[in-house]
Amino acid sequence: MTADDTTADGTTWTLAEAWSWAVEAARDSDAWNNTHASWVPPVEEELVRAARASPLFQWYPFTSHNHLCFADGPLLFTPGAKECQVLPGSVSFDKGGPDGSPVFRVWSGTRMRTPDPVLVETTPDAATAVGTLVGLLMPPRHR
Repeated sequence: MTADDTTADGTTWTLAEAWSWAVEAARDSDAWNNTHASWVPPVEEELVRAARASPLFQWYPFTSHNHLCFADGPLLFTPGAKECQVLPGSVSFDKGGPDGSPVFRVWSGTRMRTPDPVLVETTPDAATAVGTLVGLLMPPRHR
C-alpha cells in the first residue's frame, strides 16, 4: 500500500493527510477531555505528535478506544481505503498513574485478536512510549 492509492472516484487519502487528521482529531479529543470528567487524560495530541516525529510516520495512524495504532494503508472508512494490515503494537493512555496522573502503556500484539496483546512498558512520557513502540515494530536498520 502506498500513499498514492486512490478510490474509484479518484479521491486520495495521503499519508500526510492521515497524520494531519490524526493530530486534529487528537486535539479535539483533548479539548473535550479537558472540560468533562473522563478516565481518558488530555494527552492524545502529545502522543500523536511524538509518533509523527518518529519513524512511525511511515504508517497510517488511527486511534481506537484510547489506543494509538498503525496500519500499512488507509483504514476502510477513509478515502483511498483498500485492504490493509494493522501493525502488531499500540500505545494506550489513561489516568492510571499515581493520583490519577496520565500514563502511556505500550502493547505488543494486535488489539482484540488472539493471542491477547502483551504489556511491554508503562511510562508517564509519550516520547518514551513512542520510542518503545518503534523498537517493537521496526528492525534496527529501519529506524
